[in-house]
Amino acid sequence: MESQTIRHMIEDGCAESGIPLPNVTSRILAKVIEYCNKHVDASSKSSDDEDLKAWDAEFVKVDQTTLFDLILMQMP
Repeated sequence: MESQTIRHMIEDGCAESGIPLPNVTSRILAKVIEYCNKHVDASSKSSDDEDLKAWDAEFVKVDQTTLFDLILMQMP
């Protein structure tokens, strides 16, 4: 999950006063940060791809509303 909008805002120096994330709850943002941190950690280590795939599979085992919100967060 990578937001090009957020990336461009940071690159263009527009993030100093905050990045607006309309319709994103703190609970969903925390899940996205958890996902990103896990993938950054895995890429910096020589982690087993199968372990990361298993972690990803567990990560998406959430209720339908949460999954929907995570999918919406990914969209630009």
